[in-house]
Amino acid sequence: MPQLPSLDRFPYSSLRSRPDFDWPDGKRLAVHVSINLEHFVFGEGGVDLDRPTPAPNHRSYLWREYGNRVGVWRLLDLFDELEIPIGVITNTAVYDHCPESLAAFSERGDEIIGHGDTNSIKPSEMTEAEE
Repeated sequence: MPQLPSLDRFPYSSLRSRPDFDWPDGKRLAVHVSINLEHFVFGEGGVDLDRPTPAPNHRSYLWREYGNRVGVWRLLDLFDELEIPIGVITNTAVYDHCPESLAAFSERGDEIIGHGDTNSIKPSEMTEAEE
């Protein structure tokens, strides 16, 4: 039987073989809530999660614009009402494009999690010198 290649990143361990651990206050479940708050140049970024569309990809740009102008404030109201701390996964272009939203999350004490400068730039497609 052929041997499958292994990345040797971590050893296998079943749930049953792992030691039990305790969450604060004796809780048995932890949930992390996060949102993506992103900005990218029209025609250079965004992702189509459904299926390819003719260029330009209006769907992604409309998601971005609605989210940054309307949706983010509705979510903030909801998170405030439910007293849910969240993580905001964002790129640095948001600080220039819609800084009010990031300030609102910072004031709440939410965690700001960086993920690149902008979705218009794809480091995976760049050389080391270009990066």
